[in-house]
Formats: sequence, C-alpha cells, structure tokens
Amino acid sequence: MLPAKKRILLAVAAACLAGAPLAHAQSQINLPAIGAPAGSGELSPSDERKIGEESMVQIRESRYYLDDPVLQDYLMRLGYRLVAMTPSSSMYDFLFFPLKVGEINAFALPGGFIAVFSGTILAAQDESELAGVIAHEIAHVTQRHIARMFEQSKGNVATALGSFLLAILAASAGGSSGGEAAQAIAVGSQAAMIANQLKFSRSAEQEADRIGFQSLVRAGYDPNGMARFFKRLLQRTGPYEANASAYLSDHPLTVSRIADMEDRARALQMPFRQRDNFDFELMQARALALLADGTDERTDARKRFEAALAKSSAQDAAPLHYGLSLTLASLGDGKGALEEAEKAARSAGRKSLVLELNLAEARYLASEDKDPALKELEALSERNPLSAMVAKAYIRDLYLLNRHSEIIRFLKKQEAISQENPDYYRYLARSHEALGHQSEAFQATGRMYRLLGDWKLAAYQFKHAQNAADGDFFTMSEIDADLREAEERMKEKEKEER
Repeated sequence: MLPAKKRILLAVAAACLAGAPLAHAQSQINLPAIGAPAGSGELSPSDERKIGEESMVQIRESRYYLDDPVLQDYLMRLGYRLVAMTPSSSMYDFLFFPLKVGEINAFALPGGFIAVFSGTILAAQDESELAGVIAHEIAHVTQRHIARMFEQSKGNVATALGSFLLAILAASAGGSSGGEAAQAIAVGSQAAMIANQLKFSRSAEQEADRIGFQSLVRAGYDPNGMARFFKRLLQRTGPYEANASAYLSDHPLTVSRIADMEDRARALQMPFRQRDNFDFELMQARALALLADGTDERTDARKRFEAALAKSSAQDAAPLHYGLSLTLASLGDGKGALEEAEKAARSAGRKSLVLELNLAEARYLASEDKDPALKELEALSERNPLSAMVAKAYIRDLYLLNRHSEIIRFLKKQEAISQENPDYYRYLARSHEALGHQSEAFQATGRMYRLLGDWKLAAYQFKHAQNAADGDFFTMSEIDADLREAEERMKEKEKEER
C-alpha cells in the first residue's frame, strides 16, 4: 500500500497527463537504448564520445530537450551515486539529462550520455525504482554493448545515427509541421533499419540487469526497486503503464529476467537502509509542473495541485506546495508563487536547497525592486559554491535585467559551472554579444561548439572572431590559437573519413 502522500502525488500526475491533450504525452520518441561492448571492438571510448557528442547537438536543438538545471542537477547526483559503484565507469564522463516527454523511457547514447523521460520520473514510486532504470542504462554504457553492435554492423550505424535521431524527433512532432513530417517520411525506412540494428540482445539486457543491480545495491538503494518497476511495466497497470510501450519496445522484458532480479534480491544477506525520498518527490512535482504547456494545461495543473493539497496532511504537503508554486510562476502569478514557496519551505520541516532556491526565485518574480531578490540569490550561490542550479538561476535573473557585465564577472569567479561545460561559453557569448564585444562573443561561441565536438562550426566562429578584431592583444592571440587548433582537427577528421 502506497503512503498517502505518494498516492496523492500520483493522482495529480495521472490527472494532469490523462486530462488535457498534451502533445508531448501523445507523441512518442521511441529512441533505442544504446550503450556500449565487453570485447575490444572497433570503437574506442573516445570514438563513442564523439558519436554521442554529435548526437547531443541534435537532441539539444529539439523541442523535447528539457533545459532545466534543477532536474538535471538531481539526475546528475543520482546518476553519479550509481556510477561510483559501477565497474569500468572511469572510462566515461557521464551526462544525465531529462527529456520533456510524458512517456516512460530512458536511453543511453554512445559515450555516457543518458536521457531520462519525464514520464519515467513520474511512473517510479520511489527513488530506488528510478535508480534501477538509470543503473540499467549505465551498465549498457560501461559494458560497451554499443561497440559490439557497431562491430557487427561494420560502422553503418555510426554514420547514420544522427539521421536516425532526427527522424525520430521529427516523427514525434505528430506531423504538425510539413517539413518535419516530410523529413520523417524521407528517412523512415533508414530509421527502421537502424532501430533493428540497435536493439540489444537478450544477453546484453541480462548483463545490464546484473551489473545495474549490483550498482543499485552498492549505492544503498532497495534491491527490489529495479524488479518492482520492471514488473509493473510488464503488467502495464497503474496510471502510467499505458504509456509504457516505448520502454518495452526498446528494452524487451521477460518473466525470467524479472524473476532473476527478484531471486538476486532475496539472496542478499545484507540489510539496506530505506532512502529518503523527499528530493525525489520534489522532482516528481517539478516534472509535473514542467510538462504542462500553455495557459490551459497550466491552469488545469494548478487546479489539480490545489485539489490534492485539500486532501493532504500538513507533513506531506511540501512537494505539492512546491509544484503549485512552480505552476503559478509559469502562469505569471508572482504573489501566489511566493505564498506557495513559503508554505513549501515551512511544511518541509528540513533544509532543502531546492526549496530555498524556489523561494528566492519566487521573491524575484513577485518583487518590483529586484535588487534584494538578486542579492539573496547571490548569497545563496556563495553559500553553495558548487551548485550549478543556483548559479544558473542567478545568471538567468541577471540576464533578464540586461546586467551583462555582472554576468561576465560572476562567470569568471564562480566554480559551479566548469569551463568544460558548454553552458559556460553559451552564457559568456550571449553577454559579450549584448555588450558589443564581437570577437569575444564569437570566440565563446566557438569554444562552446568545440566542447560539443563540432569543429567545423567552431572554426567558423573563430574565423569571425578573428575578422571582427575588436579584442585586446591577449584575446586576439587566444583566438588565433583556437582557430589553428580547430582547422587542424578538421583536417584530421577529413583524413579519417577518407
């Protein structure tokens, strides 16, 4: 029997997803779960990374990519708890990110890029279940299952993967755009061929189960979480399992696989401590709020949260107040968002950086004088110097006020957003451009594309930076070096392709 709080949150989610005609819930991105091989194969980890980076460029440009620092921060923390307990994980620099799709699915791209659909977060009944799905995907990467597939297909999948992703994303638009629909039709047969090539073998799925299960247990999660989630999917019961077709298609389940997971859980002699699900429940509320698009859906989500709050107890209300605060903020109701943010913080009965951040953001939205709220965000960032979600919130609010010099100064002194993160240069480029610093804006954009693995676009930007020639001597010298490196990498790539 689920706790009352969980039943209420699931009821809100089911109503929100089943009520309004959500385009993202009806559309399907049936992306394959692809990972990486136990054998030597033709692909090195660096080759896998390049393919994954190229695919991520397309995913980031799609309307399904959920650029939400709070959800991504949560997935990164959860993911790296599992990565730390997974053999051979040191070969990969993992990135866990959410997609704004109400369907249940998750997939791994070559090189350690792991996507989690919003519907998967909502379908899980506790963090152990969600961790089980993610642990399974991590195992596909660390066991290098995808390299085995590439070896068998003699590289044909590698060259066509980008087109396949574009085809799937175009088809997911539901034919509303003529260009997208035409593109989907044009490469449909190719996509079907690649989809067949990228389906994991039964042995690969069993190996991912085994390795993922071990990581799950070592990270301190409920050993029954993985089997419990997969068993419900196989039975297709409950509020989300009607949307489970994508996951079942990409990750074929069998009764014997689930029985094997259950046997492993029973055989464990070590006790486990039930993990605190508070952050997980906050992220479920956030995913629900973010899935609502447009005024009508957000208004409906507001009513559902309000109805659920009327039935909840005070100690169980924090996630619902949090979700309502986010929904009211999306509707432009700053005063209401602030009231709910304060209720969420009070009813939580604990310190929560997520709730602190939401309170600061709600104060910013509700206040006419933005300076006090900005100072609160800056102070929150100083108290949490490694929190990217706080740093990005502060940058966003500075940007809304056109305070670009402050953004540049903050970026150069902060530690939360690494210079190995493309977002660092995206923010830098945007502010330099607003200030009219052409060479520095082009240089930052080029460095962003360099980190994304697109050397051609990087060279194009560095060339423009060189031609603008409005930087100081040091900046222009850096740009010359950046351009030389990009051109050399392009030549190397051309040689490889020949």
